[in-house]
Amino acid sequence: MQPSEFLDTAERLAQGATEGDWRSAISRAYYAVFHVLGEFFLAHGLDLGQGGQAHNNLYIGLYNCGIAAAAVIGTSVDNLRTSRVTADYVLNASITSVNAGSRVQEARQIVADFQALLATVPAQQLVDGVRQFLQSIGRLPRP
Repeated sequence: MQPSEFLDTAERLAQGATEGDWRSAISRAYYAVFHVLGEFFLAHGLDLGQGGQAHNNLYIGLYNCGIAAAAVIGTSVDNLRTSRVTADYVLNASITSVNAGSRVQEARQIVADFQALLATVPAQQLVDGVRQFLQSIGRLPRP
């Protein structure tokens, strides 16, 4: 399966008729971003970890890797993650189809921004920056 399939599913769910559809759309949108970016790092030799730590490592690594455009993406990933947590766990929060559609568009934009970043910054520079930061805070072992 390709992570982009989650975005297609999110798009369909955002057009759904129920709040359950819309909440699921937000969740799928976030996970599309998480897997697209996580697979990039893994393909370049950086395992961000498992479970909740992997999610945290992704956005704080991007935010603190020393590349300004990556920091913006890291903030966007964290904001989308926060929306996913709300959609999945805060059942008294009101979620609408408009909310869901906006989060799906944000996810598509994050992926596009990440691809644009890779057109201007060498992949290894990005990976090394994320790795060095995560090692500096003890999230990854030092070599």
